[in-house]
Amino acid sequence: MSTQPWTIDSIAHALPHPELRQNFLREVHLTPRTDLEAVLDRWERFVTRWTEDEAPKVERIRSYYREHGTLPPEYDTPRAEEAQQSFEDWRTRMRAKQSGSDAA
Repeated sequence: MSTQPWTIDSIAHALPHPELRQNFLREVHLTPRTDLEAVLDRWERFVTRWTEDEAPKVERIRSYYREHGTLPPEYDTPRAEEAQQSFEDWRTRMRAKQSGSDAA
């Protein structure tokens, strides 16, 4: 982020996922005025951490993947494989539900 102060709009646009944006906007719109500063401060800390720390890490991983066709070695672990398998299992269950079958 530049040296400009955060605004509701800039916080919303800095959030990395549409659901987070919706949660942020919903919280801002439904928070009593007396509590709004604390809510905005919390979200500002979140987007500051995201833009300064997390987003650059994600971009480094993406760049590595584009160049090598695989994740960096530090992500090739049994835990990563377990997470991938959990995701695949979840995706299979969701697809089964979408097709009207709870067999999965």
